[in-house]
This record gives sequence, structure tokens and C-alpha cells, in this order.
Amino acid sequence: MDSTASPIAYSLIIATFERPEELEITLASIAAQQRPPRQTIIIDSSRDDRTEALATRWSGKLPLRYEHSDLRSAAQQRNRGARLADPATDAVLGFLDDDITLYPDTTAKVLRVFETDPDEQTGGVSVRLDEVFRPEPHGLLWWYYRLQAGFPDRTYGGRLFGPAINCLPCYTESDGDLISADWLNSGCVFYRTAPFLREEFPLFDGYSFMEDVHLSARIARTHRLYFHTTARCQHRDGNNALKRDVVNLARQRIHNQRVVAKDVLGLSGAGFELKLLLHKAFASISVVRRREPAWKQELLGTWT
Repeated sequence: MDSTASPIAYSLIIATFERPEELEITLASIAAQQRPPRQTIIIDSSRDDRTEALATRWSGKLPLRYEHSDLRSAAQQRNRGARLADPATDAVLGFLDDDITLYPDTTAKVLRVFETDPDEQTGGVSVRLDEVFRPEPHGLLWWYYRLQAGFPDRTYGGRLFGPAINCLPCYTESDGDLISADWLNSGCVFYRTAPFLREEFPLFDGYSFMEDVHLSARIARTHRLYFHTTARCQHRDGNNALKRDVVNLARQRIHNQRVVAKDVLGLSGAGFELKLLLHKAFASISVVRRREPAWKQELLGTWT
């Protein structure tokens, strides 16, 4: 990448649903950025007006645009927000969950990647979440990935393989700032505007599991994707009604995984069904071993 950099403009898009307290913390971290956005676009599907009132209070502190959405879909709310940006001005679009806290230098570090890429081959950069720790796979888990992927890899970090299995990086894959990837997660992610508007998030409903995989893997066909190792943020993992329906979330996860496998990876037939069945069994063993409070509901959703 070129060491010279021309500053570029960007906008941030936040899809939110009934978490105004969490969203206010996120807005405060946006206001503290060394490289503030040209505007922050909030697409709110809440059933009350608390988030709209919050946006009104913050409109004097940030360049902010608020719109209410009757459609409750994280993916489609993000698409709507992106269409409200100005592609002639915003070279990059950033997408944040409503429970993300940015560090003051987060956006500056990400923008640097796009600005030092004069050929515009970088399609997307995902920010590192402090709370996510994925150890390098060993033993049975590594061999399971090897079986599903059909190729060896030390960590499988950032890879998309098998029946649409997607692994976050362990952040041991590179000594530099960037880890090359097949897909990116959407907790805090930035895309070059042109390829994003060409592809957009899929039309998934509700919590929209794997909408990030579906989008980013399509962008990866023409552009490079990276996980950033030093541009970081905090993910507070706020709760809402959509996340409390564990059975439906588990069903949606499997359904959307099947869609990604078909639409993006072109998989189908008996071989794919066998791999997906194996993955459901492997994931179920993990659920039983963790024994979290709603583990029975998660199993029910996975297998129905």
C-alpha cells in the first residue's frame, strides 16, 4: 500500500432497536473520534419514541440524521441507512452496532487503510472487538475444521469454509496491522462505498444472523478484506427482545447459514446436507458442554 494518504470522508450507519441507553454511550464515543464522521445515520425500529428523543438531544453535538423504520431487520435497516449517505462525498461507510464503544483513534486507524490504497482494492476493514477472544484451535477442533474445510490452516481465522462455517481471527495470524480474510463481522466494520452499494446486506429479517458473512464474502470476490489488529472497540453486548428469543435465534442461525452456503458458496445437494448435519451435531455438543441458562432452547431451535 502507498505510504501517502489523502483524507477521505465517511459516514456511520447504526441500526438500532429499543436500546437508547446503549446507543447514547455509542454516540458519545463517536463524538470523541480524532477523525469524526461527516454524518451519523440512525435507523431505528423501536416501538417507542425514546431513541428518537435521544437523537434529538444529540443532534446539536453530532451531524446526525434519524429515521424510523417499520421494518425490524438489522440488515435491511443498515441498507436503508447506507442509501441515505452521499456516495459522491463518502468514500467509506461504517456500520456500528448500537452497543459499540469506539476508542478515540479507532476510525483514524481504519481510514488509514483505505487512504493508503490508491488502487482502491481494499473493500472492507473490520475493527477488533476487545471482548472477543478466540484461541488457536487444537486437537479435535482443528481436525474438525480440517475435515470441513478440505485444506489445512493454522487457525482458520478469517476463513469461510465447509457448510458456511465462518471463524473470527485469533489475531496471531499476522504481525502487522491487517489480517487478510474471506469475510468480515459487522459489529464495527467499514466498507468502501461503491462495492457496498453494489452488493448491500441480504434481505434477512430480525436479528439477521450471518448477514455480515453474506455481504462481505460477495465483496471479497472483487476486493480485499481485512481484520484490523490494532483498531479496536468495546462491544457491550446489550440485550433486547430480539435476542431473548433463543429458539428463534437458533433457527434463524441455521436457516441463514444455509442461505449463505447456497447463495454465496454455491453449495447444495447431499454432500452439503451431510456437512451441515455434521456441523449441527458438533455445535450441539458445544452447547451441551457450555450449559448456559437457555441451552435447551438453543438445541430445540437448532434441530427444528
